[in-house]
Amino acid sequence: MTDEPLPPDAQDPLAPDPDAPDPLAGVPDAALGAVPDALVEREPKRRIGHGLVWIVPLLALAASAALSWSAIEGRGPEIVLHADHGYGIRAGDPVRYLGIDVGSVTDVALGGGTDESAVRLQVRMRKDAADLARAGTRFWIVRPYLTLDSVEGLETLIGARYVALAPGPKEAERRSQFTALREPPLDEELSAERGVEIVLEAPTRFGLQAGARVAYRGVFIGTVVGVGLASDATSVEVRALIRPAFAQLVRENSVFWETGGFEIDLSLTGGLKVDLDSLRSALVGGIAVATPIDGGPAVSTGWRFPLYADPKDEWLQWAPPLPLGNDLLPPGAPLPKLLRGSLEWEQGRILRSDGTRGGWMLATPRGLLAPRDLLTVPAEAREGVARLQVAGRRFQISELEAGDLVEDLGPRLRILRPGAFGEAWEGLMEPNEAIATQPRRTLVAPEDLLLVRDSGRDPIGIDASRLRMEGDGALVDGRIPLSEDWHGSLALARSDGAVVGVLAVPADGKAEIVPIP
Repeated sequence: MTDEPLPPDAQDPLAPDPDAPDPLAGVPDAALGAVPDALVEREPKRRIGHGLVWIVPLLALAASAALSWSAIEGRGPEIVLHADHGYGIRAGDPVRYLGIDVGSVTDVALGGGTDESAVRLQVRMRKDAADLARAGTRFWIVRPYLTLDSVEGLETLIGARYVALAPGPKEAERRSQFTALREPPLDEELSAERGVEIVLEAPTRFGLQAGARVAYRGVFIGTVVGVGLASDATSVEVRALIRPAFAQLVRENSVFWETGGFEIDLSLTGGLKVDLDSLRSALVGGIAVATPIDGGPAVSTGWRFPLYADPKDEWLQWAPPLPLGNDLLPPGAPLPKLLRGSLEWEQGRILRSDGTRGGWMLATPRGLLAPRDLLTVPAEAREGVARLQVAGRRFQISELEAGDLVEDLGPRLRILRPGAFGEAWEGLMEPNEAIATQPRRTLVAPEDLLLVRDSGRDPIGIDASRLRMEGDGALVDGRIPLSEDWHGSLALARSDGAVVGVLAVPADGKAEIVPIP
């Protein structure tokens, strides 16, 4: 059946009859669902709302662009870390310094090229942390790590891994390529005051590993930070870092030996006991050091020593008095510069011989301060003649006394007045102008002291327990080996740097701190 058009005069059967009555006439508008006038009046407002719909996405897009630009502006440099293992590190994991996020890992991949045994980490640093990526900065992946002293990276057992860093020197240049450490560095390596790093040469490794302790008389003073072959493979080089407070213990004549192994105590009453320190030495090794009385000056970084397998008996008996502490004296306390003096005379009537007495002398505003026996003619001197040599000059003591150039300063000290040196006195006094302004006091009770002689040799320390007050001075324990070479040295208080006296070492060896009146 096909649709055919109707004739022009035909009526559409579906069209309403115009002459028919309206069936809804008389029905109220409310019943028919008519729209209230109030709603009709709001229609223009809805049309305005449709326009705001386009503004909201534009504002969101602008805000997103602003945030993206801010993020780009806050981005720091991109660096690359080369590691021998990834340890589960992922893109998005943080880079931290002092517990604060300073960057993030953006990509993790194999080393690239043919090197499939390494891991390449792409890292984006924060802009405010850009200076941390500089020469000398060390990176490592923090993961659960067990040591004999502690468990490190414990938080990574349940959380994400992260990259930690220790910045290099502040003045170092920026870098973009780094090699991550295989293991976390030792605390001593991260210390701002690294102390003195020495090298011990050994015929074999002795089982030593990084973290092994260096001990002085059984007390921990340093740590092994590296073990490896020498450049020619003829020996093993052990790098050890001595803590700053104990740097004075290591002298040019010090000796080192290996102390590996551990002690087991088995008894019927106490059972089996294993010393933890000795167990530690058994696992990572240990080193002991001893210094003789004539140990020489303190060493500096890079000094090399042989490492022995066993100690000699005499090494275990050495006990020189050496000062300890990061600062020998309080900040700003000057060290005096003393002059070496020598008194010479002839003695004996029939069998003649020469007598000598040496000691130290201090230039003060009043003159050259010295122990009395350096500025007095000895009773055994032949014909009462004795000559003093000091500062390149020679004086007859009798002539100095006749010229009133020697002054008594108490019963045990004397002063050689400046007039004996003429115009040269100013040059002698100049190095000690600072010490002349230092406080001076007497000892009223034993305290820690520092004995100073010539500037080319290190001072030594005297513990308060080694002093005994007697009269107005203090006697030094005879077990401290103070030779006549320390006669006339100056005693300074470790607490405030004040001058407290002069050390007198008589022929009988009973050293005493003599107060300066």
